[in-house]
Amino acid sequence: MMPLDPSVLVLAVILLALVAWLAVRDPGQIVPALKIAGRQGRILAIRIPLAILAASFLAHLIPTEHVSSWIGADSGFAGILVASGLGAFVPGGPMLTFPLALVIWQLGAGQAQMVAFLAAWSIFAFHRMISYELPLLGPRFVIVRFASAWMLPATAGLVAAAILLAWHGADRPPAAVPTGHDAPAIAAMPT
Repeated sequence: MMPLDPSVLVLAVILLALVAWLAVRDPGQIVPALKIAGRQGRILAIRIPLAILAASFLAHLIPTEHVSSWIGADSGFAGILVASGLGAFVPGGPMLTFPLALVIWQLGAGQAQMVAFLAAWSIFAFHRMISYELPLLGPRFVIVRFASAWMLPATAGLVAAAILLAWHGADRPPAAVPTGHDAPAIAAMPT
């Protein structure tokens, strides 16, 4: 039996507290809340396994040597910039992006580079900019938003690198991939 992940325990406690609060405040809303959860659950029950499978297959298609050389822990600021650029162009939501990020990390990306990658995806996501922001908010807004935020992913990567350096020291760099109990699993990662 797998050990209980602390995050699952925290989520369960939060859920129980919210159910208790709603039961006290307005018990008639519990059934509608469960219906909403059921609808969302059906959507996620299809998407999450597909995203995990896609990431697992992708792991066998991405050459490991390219990941570690371009955005590995030793790639420095150049790797942070590359990861920022890659993250900005990853299409899709979190159900595609996080399994993909996990694969990239397990293939040798550095932690600071992964921070930049995810920050760029969160802040920019060019597919979202083109599909939603440009038509709904106009080009002026997109230009102002990009001009005011372009440096944030690289800055986040640099701050992460500084934290990691302070945490681990210059002579003992952190492992790029967690090991042991903390290691997330994507089936049969190539070595």
